[in-house]
Order: sequence, then structure tokens, then C-alpha cells
Amino acid sequence: MGRRKTPARWSLYIPCWTRTVLSEPKTIVKSVCKKHGLLSVMIWERKSEFGENFGMVSADDLLSLPQVASGKESDSKKSKDVLSQLRSRSEHTQNLSLTKFIKHFPLVLLRNLRHPVYLLVVLAQVNLSAMVAGLATFMAKFLERQFSLTASLANMIIGAVNIPGAMVGIVVGGAILKRFQMSLRQCSAMCILGMLLCLLVAFPLLFLGCPTQKVAGVTYSKSSEFGHHTLECSLQCNCPEKAYNPICGSNAIEYISPCSAGCTVVNINTDNNSVLNYTNCNCISENGLAGFAKPGTCGTSCSHLFLPFVVLSCLAGILASTSHTPSFMLILRSIQPEDKSFAVGIQFMLLRVLAWMPGPVLYGSAIDTTCILWEKKCDRKAACRYYDNNLFRQRYIGLQFFFEVGAFLCFVTVYVILRRQEREASNAADTKAEPEKEKLAGNDIKSPESKV
Repeated sequence: MGRRKTPARWSLYIPCWTRTVLSEPKTIVKSVCKKHGLLSVMIWERKSEFGENFGMVSADDLLSLPQVASGKESDSKKSKDVLSQLRSRSEHTQNLSLTKFIKHFPLVLLRNLRHPVYLLVVLAQVNLSAMVAGLATFMAKFLERQFSLTASLANMIIGAVNIPGAMVGIVVGGAILKRFQMSLRQCSAMCILGMLLCLLVAFPLLFLGCPTQKVAGVTYSKSSEFGHHTLECSLQCNCPEKAYNPICGSNAIEYISPCSAGCTVVNINTDNNSVLNYTNCNCISENGLAGFAKPGTCGTSCSHLFLPFVVLSCLAGILASTSHTPSFMLILRSIQPEDKSFAVGIQFMLLRVLAWMPGPVLYGSAIDTTCILWEKKCDRKAACRYYDNNLFRQRYIGLQFFFEVGAFLCFVTVYVILRRQEREASNAADTKAEPEKEKLAGNDIKSPESKV
């Protein structure tokens, strides 16, 4: 039998080399491929004779790698020696790379933060993360106050509608990105489009909500007094200031306690010892007679706006989430290959420091400014009993709108920068090609016009 030619045998192992290099970039790759009696040991380094870019290895380079024929003891010893040398070389290279990384850490950090595209995309993600932090923390409370929902129902709606909507948006954004194989500028354009549509859909949310309910002595009074004060009809009751047991009168006005409504009779259900209603209430009058009240708040009368609000908020979340995957691709494609892992770490650090930590505090401070009646313990504010619903809605949704506008402006700036870079690259290519065109034109003039 004749001996097989080496190039033909080496061509059988090129796919194995390619898979190994692409699956483990920027590391020392060891691949032992056994097929048809040939054992080949292949090694790859980032700064080797094969160049800076991994995967760019030709067949001639592969032929220069050491080969050992299997089936012989001497050859197996040679292969073990080669592997041991490669292992020691790998450990030495890793130690050097770690030392260099620690030494050049500040320079790498500064280089990433000075990258305009990277910094702007991270700032856009900081705005979106701050918005999500506010939604996750105070959305349930907002729904409770605006639409008189229970805490369990409000949280169930968030878990069943808003969170799946965000997941759908992320998947759709990734699918579009993969389907059209978008460039960097196209990714930024997709982020701009998603945020613009999100702003248009989220704007009506500023006006979808319920007004502040009428609370006697707090938000509603027949006299000219404004703010919390004791009603004249209940002065003889000597109601304690800390009393809070809201009731809804038959006149559709809420009172902070039966005592503040001047009620003197309590009707109790003997079966379960629950309060049925309060009667002989001096502050509640109907046709000149003392009225009655039921335990609990009166609630709001705009339940018909709840469904449009949920639909629009879910749609806005889907549109905003479509920019999630393209923004990550902008970071990974714009950063140098050796800085990608470090850049992702900086990104998540900034998201937590600039968005997830101060975001809930900022939302909470804005919401506290809308409180009109505080519960006090030891002369300190403890919990808010009543909010100005209109002001609550405007500041809560307005803060979300503010973060969305910030993300939109960051993505627009990224698009402008990428477009300018593309123009500069095309102009440089044209400038470089002009001398060659002139040289070719000169050669055509010197050559004879026709040949026989």
C-alpha cells in the first residue's frame, strides 16, 4: 500500500481545529484529533505566528504543526513530551497575562470609559434599568392607589402581564437582529425606533388614572379650611389624632374613622363578629337625617380606565425591551476583542451603582412628596395614609417618561457617531483609491491604442 499524501490527511482535521478555536477564543487551545491513524497536536495562541485574529488559520499553517504517527511507542512518548511542553507553556502564559492584566487595569478601565459608543450605550441601559427598578418597586402600590386594587391583585397583574411582555420584547428584538443581520448603525437605529414607539405609547399613561377621593377633613371640607383638621360635627367625640379606621359614608364621602364621622351606633354580625355598618352618624346627613357608613374606603370611580392602562403599559414595556439585545450587540461589537469581558463587567457594575441602587430611592422620594396625610409615630412620619392621586400619577409616570427620553437621546447620539465613523471610513477608502486610479489611467495613456 502506498503512503497517503500529507495534505490530504491534514485536510481531515481542519474542522476539528476550527471548532476548537472558535469555541475557546483568546486562550491556549489544545486539540487532539485521532482519525485514520493520525494523531495531531494543535496549539493556538492570541499572539502567535498565526496572527491576532483567532480562527484565521490556513492549511499551510496547519501543516507546520507537529505530527506523531499513532501505533508506535516512540511516537506516543513524543506526543506526551509535546503535551507536557504545551502545558507548561500554557501555565506560564496565563501567569503573564494575569500579571499584565493587574498592571494595566487602570488603563483598560479608562480606555473603555473613553469609548463614546460604549459609554453612551451603557448610559442608555442605566436609564432603562432605573425605569425598571421603579416599576418593580412601586408599580403595585401605584395600581392600588390609582384603581383601588388589592395588593395581591396588583402584584398578580404585574407578574402576569408586564414581566411576560418584557420577555417577549427581548426575544423579538433578538429575532429581528438575527433575521436581518444588522450592522452597528442598524442596531442603533432599531434601538431608536423601539424607544420612540415606547414614548408615544407611554405618553397617554400620564392621563389615565383616578382623581383623589373625597376624604372629610383631608381633601374635602364644606368650610374654607384646607388640609387635615377636625370636623365641627365630631368635636364632642374627642377623637384621637392617631385613629385610622376608614369608613365610607352613605353620601360617598370617606372618613378616616367612625369617630370622625360622629357615628354612635355599631352594628355587628354575630356570626363572624364583623362590623356591618355604623349608624347615627352626625357628620353624614341625608335629607336632614343622620346617615350611615360602611367599613372600608370608598375607592375610586374610574375602574373603566384600568384595562386601557394595563394594555398600554404592557405594550410600552414590549417596545422598550426590543432595544435590549441590540444594545448589548453594540457593546460587544464596538469594543476591542481583548476588552470585551472586562467591558461587560464594567457595564453591569455601572448598572447596579447608577440604576438599581439609586433608582428606587429616587422613585420613593418623588412619591413621598405627593402624600397629603401621614401616619406619625413618635412625632415622625411612618406611613402615608392618603396620596394626591393626580400628583402621584404625574410624578411616577413622568419619572419613567424622563428615563425613557434619556435612553432615547443616548441611542440617537450613538447613531450619529456611528454614521460619522462610516462616512470617515468611506472617505478614507476613496482617498486611498484615487492614486491607484490615476496610476492606472496614466498606464492606459502610455499604452498603444490598439494592438493587431
